[in-house]
Amino acid sequence: MKQKNNILTEALQTVKPVFLYMGIFSFFINAFMLLLPIYSLQVLDRVLSTGSMETLLWLSVIVVISLLISGVLQIVRSFSLIKAGEWIDNSLSHSLLTMSIIKAAKTGIRGTQNIADLNIIRSFFTGNGLLTIFDAPWSFIFLIFIYLIHSDLGNITLLGSILFLVMAWANELAMHKSLDEANENNIKNLQHVDIAMRNAEVIEAMGMTDALADRWHIVNKKVMGLQSLASYRSSVLQAITKFIRMTLQIAIIGWGAYLAVNNQISTGSIIAASILAGRAFAPFESAISTWNIFIESYKSYKRLNSSLMQMETRDSGISMPPPEGNLTVEKLVYIIPQSDKPVLKGVSFQLDSGDALGVIGASAAGKSTLCKLITGAIAPYAGVVRLDGGDVCRWRRNEFGQHIGYLPQSIELFSGTIKDNIARMAQDAPDEYIIKAAQMAGIHELILSLPNGYDTDVGNGGAAISAGQRQRIGLARALFGEPKVLVLDEPDANLDMEGEAALQRVLQRAKENKTTVLVITHRKPMLKYFNKLLVLDKGEVSMFGHTQAVLASINNNAPILQKVS
Repeated sequence: MKQKNNILTEALQTVKPVFLYMGIFSFFINAFMLLLPIYSLQVLDRVLSTGSMETLLWLSVIVVISLLISGVLQIVRSFSLIKAGEWIDNSLSHSLLTMSIIKAAKTGIRGTQNIADLNIIRSFFTGNGLLTIFDAPWSFIFLIFIYLIHSDLGNITLLGSILFLVMAWANELAMHKSLDEANENNIKNLQHVDIAMRNAEVIEAMGMTDALADRWHIVNKKVMGLQSLASYRSSVLQAITKFIRMTLQIAIIGWGAYLAVNNQISTGSIIAASILAGRAFAPFESAISTWNIFIESYKSYKRLNSSLMQMETRDSGISMPPPEGNLTVEKLVYIIPQSDKPVLKGVSFQLDSGDALGVIGASAAGKSTLCKLITGAIAPYAGVVRLDGGDVCRWRRNEFGQHIGYLPQSIELFSGTIKDNIARMAQDAPDEYIIKAAQMAGIHELILSLPNGYDTDVGNGGAAISAGQRQRIGLARALFGEPKVLVLDEPDANLDMEGEAALQRVLQRAKENKTTVLVITHRKPMLKYFNKLLVLDKGEVSMFGHTQAVLASINNNAPILQKVS
């Protein structure tokens, strides 16, 4: 279902009081900053003329205490924003990851842009960009005080503030396009590297290294050129900004001296105006360095907000009693998102508890899609899959998952240990359940032979172990908790003879435990373990029934028999 209430907007609404407190803190912080120019005025214009040491002492004590309080308030303000950023991250990250997984399962679009956008928004809370926004209004108050000293000095400060805003705008124009293009190309380049690393054996075997490296170098050279261009422009703008700031300070002091010589202001007024101008310039000068951060944060907010409005969540579902394993597929239709091409067309069949179903058919017949629909990983366009009469998409997911074992066609393990992966990443899984699942998958002895046993780190995506070991650990994960329904998509694809023997024992044990099994296979010897057989052809049920009857019906159909060799 689509988001009715945007969780990002709700989170920002919740932390809105923090912004009020930040405004109050900023008021006192900047108000205390006014004491420094006042102190300069009093010391230079009053203390030096009267020679009163007592006045100097008390003025100094008052200002130092005020600056100490201001420093404490700045720490509290910064800490409060950091905690607000942490709270927003903690409030959204779990939901964002969940919705991203649902989207990836449904559309096949995998990415971490939403999490990256959330990190940018959180960083904006903890950085100087937000503090600059709170301090910016005080620039006009400092400007008013400078005008009270003398209008000429106020005009110089006003002109300088406008120049800093123009420089911030110029910085955005100079760097925006080149940095965006560089980041876009860099992301694509990193994706190419990731694909290359995952297919290193193919690259080496077919001598593709130089060709791929040459292609990568061309794109990387373009990225470096764009980044260098942005850096050159930034260096120039920073130098110009520094020159403008120093020139403005000189102008205020120099013109202030001219006014003092002509008895229009006092000597203390020169120093006070210089301090006030520095405070007035600070937010505008900071805007030059934080402008890009603000723009990127705003883009991240808009992108994340739009994504959340379009993103679907799964209903919380209802709690159902433990199933017996009766599976019903009713007129199942599935259409690829953003496409009008149906993958499955009205697929229907029924399995009783303890049935073992073999699914065969040509490539692109919809076999893997059927597995995803039965496990509730994706929702059908039409039709329904029922487990003991309950729609699998309506079950409470964390409860439903306990009754389902799923081994996808492509096996990737999660970062962590073998123990973590078999336990489905649960932190409190009993060791006996983990060992039992490994024994059922026939991998217990192999795990024990490893230096760290069940605590062996599988590496990123299981890269530290072989494809066959990944397949069997994936099978153990599917068997964890002895689920009532077992869905295996080509489970024998990467298994050696020992692994195949273990798989056959799994199927035999499933039959004894009255576990409902659905297996996609291309191997004829596997068919003897199924009491029912389903033939899919171009998304439709070609044949379904008891295995021997179906095999007899297709005995003379060479195209189908070729799929089960």
